[in-house]
Amino acid sequence: MGGRGTYFLLNKENDFRRGISEHIRIDESGITPADESGVGVYETRVFDSGVQGTKWHRLLLCGDFAEGEVRVTVCASERAPKTGDIMCRGKEICAESYVEFTNPSDVPLFGAVGRYLWMRIHMRGKNVRISRIKICFPQRTWLDYLPEIYQEDVCSASFLARYLGIFQALYEDMTERIEHLSERFSVSSKEPGALEELADWFSVENRELWNEEQLRYLVRHAVRLSANRGTAAHLKELLWLGTGDTAYIVEYGQMQVGFDGGAAEERMKRLYGANPCEFTILLDRGGKTGAEDFYLVEKIVEAAKPAYMQSRIVVLSPYIFLDRHSYLGINSVLGRYRQFCLDGTCAVPFSVIGTEGERQ
Repeated sequence: MGGRGTYFLLNKENDFRRGISEHIRIDESGITPADESGVGVYETRVFDSGVQGTKWHRLLLCGDFAEGEVRVTVCASERAPKTGDIMCRGKEICAESYVEFTNPSDVPLFGAVGRYLWMRIHMRGKNVRISRIKICFPQRTWLDYLPEIYQEDVCSASFLARYLGIFQALYEDMTERIEHLSERFSVSSKEPGALEELADWFSVENRELWNEEQLRYLVRHAVRLSANRGTAAHLKELLWLGTGDTAYIVEYGQMQVGFDGGAAEERMKRLYGANPCEFTILLDRGGKTGAEDFYLVEKIVEAAKPAYMQSRIVVLSPYIFLDRHSYLGINSVLGRYRQFCLDGTCAVPFSVIGTEGERQ
């Protein structure tokens, strides 16, 4: 219903920096009071509709006002204010009409008439933040689609226009959401909540474990990962994504080839398990064995392994131990000789003691 409207949008750091501020911090997330008192004032640049007598339609603010107060004064005028005159000393000296709101998120701009529009925003509260400002114009009301008899009385027409505006706002928001629905299907979408919604659709588990880039990877490769679910390749890819390290998986069937009924078989079962429904994960964490790192690995393995299988996680130590988990080129390498010294990094069992001539 009605023609497509126009709007001004502030949602980037450069957009907000075009305004004037006092005790306001401006960054990628928007504007917030910078003073320890939690009080700041922000004045937007002047918006030009290009048409005299413009009736401004709607103001939408996104942010967090729960722990403070945001007071907005919207001014409109047929002539552009001079630099430095905007809201000078708190008086709307250039405004021909203005409206005020407290903690607005979605409000109609009835009464704001003029080619030019600007705003003064008083922010109070250390955690108060505004991340997005959208100003829609020109004013379009559903009253225009009703018979003229509904517009004959000025007071009644004003009330009816405001009443219909409640449902009009819902309709416009839903229409805009439908028109831009395809953007929510894009993995690279920056729209708030779009990535999390896609992750839910693709049943990405343990979302709290993944950062934004990791989550985008999981969504982008969701079909392939789902097709490989339950396999060793799938588990190794998730462990690589979460830890950045290569995992090695040893299954019972792989060991059976080397079973000889003797010491070798006993050793392999001790290292990798004797249960056909059990597999072992060898993970070289580069010496990182903290509880937080191990918790991440456990959560990934628990979500990715087959339900009937049991897993053993072995974090490899960077040393060579006979008859234990030591793998040449993985967690044990032949490095360059370094003379023994008491510097806190060498220990006798792991250092070579001797001269260059003796080694030759």
